[in-house]
Amino acid sequence: MLTIADVRTREDLSSVIDVLMLKEKDLQLYSFVTFLKNTLVAKNQKHEWYDDVNETETITSGTSGSGLLWNSTSATQNLTINSSYISKLKVGDVLKLTPAGSGTEEIVIVKTVNTGANTIDVWARGACGSTAAAQTTTAFTIAKIGNAQGENSDAIADSAAALVAGYNYTQIFESVARISGTLRRSRGIAGDELDRQIIKKLKEQLQLLNSTIVNGGRALDTTNKIGSMGGLQRFLTTTSNVGGALTLAKLYTAVVACVNAGGTPSSIHASALTIGKIEQLFTGSVFLRPDSTRMGLTVKVISMLGLELALYADRHVSDTEAYILDDSRISYGPLDGGEYAGGAFAVYDLLDKDNGKTTAKQVLGEYTLEIRQPTAAGVRAYGIS
Repeated sequence: MLTIADVRTREDLSSVIDVLMLKEKDLQLYSFVTFLKNTLVAKNQKHEWYDDVNETETITSGTSGSGLLWNSTSATQNLTINSSYISKLKVGDVLKLTPAGSGTEEIVIVKTVNTGANTIDVWARGACGSTAAAQTTTAFTIAKIGNAQGENSDAIADSAAALVAGYNYTQIFESVARISGTLRRSRGIAGDELDRQIIKKLKEQLQLLNSTIVNGGRALDTTNKIGSMGGLQRFLTTTSNVGGALTLAKLYTAVVACVNAGGTPSSIHASALTIGKIEQLFTGSVFLRPDSTRMGLTVKVISMLGLELALYADRHVSDTEAYILDDSRISYGPLDGGEYAGGAFAVYDLLDKDNGKTTAKQVLGEYTLEIRQPTAAGVRAYGIS
């Protein structure tokens, strides 16, 4: 508890108290709570959502066996497909066969699909005006480039991907401000000292929320009734190993990894040191734009792959990593059970500690993080030196 001896209140003190790392401009360096979407409203302690996917555009063949199969210009039956991809094919799919390094662009059209044997039949080799070619006996990449149906053919079998359930838990953030009645009644250098302490503790909790968004681990301790929310470091499954000094080529590799996974990267969050390195890589081509999430703020932006990526320095990201994010797939927010049970940060009276000699206020919020399509939502680049 703060007492009159802890806080000097005489006129010789400045009228402004500087709290390290908690001034308004300092809070911009907690980039996740400042710039990520705070639009999520969780309805349960276990917050759940579903992810869906579109049809796969690239698959992998199986290895060839008896009769050479793909390694032939005439084989049209029992052509092998990797078991992980056979269910992603349907009758009429137009396939371009592109084994690595061959330069071959043979096209075939799927006639039948055998999911039990992991094979397909095609109408002909060298379809659509292409030239039949002996493909490799090892697995190679196959690109789906369309679907062609006969005008009087029966309807094909339906196809749908199973929804993938995602979830996170809510986490309670709490602090208490308690001061003596004498201190609160004394002439303060910044008004009501209790009010100042409440504002300070709210900012401290925002700090902790920002750190949890980066580093948090998802768990529910049912014995002790403690929930903790998972953060980016544990949710994002797409990574890029820089393995040394950050170069332009390695930064492009990380951004391309996000694009290839299906994301549309829009921001880079990293330590001040790493953001400085990125700015040096783009000397003369870093520009400012108004930030759409915070009126009056501007952010530095770089252009890569025809996309604009905002640069955010963050105190909770280590110097050895950076997060390239698709902001549209990431949001955080409170557990909100209705008008009388909102989980956003709020101040509560602690009546059992409130009397003429002492006053206490509780600052508390319950939040969680939602990351949709975690393989595409962002890339964690690591190993930066």
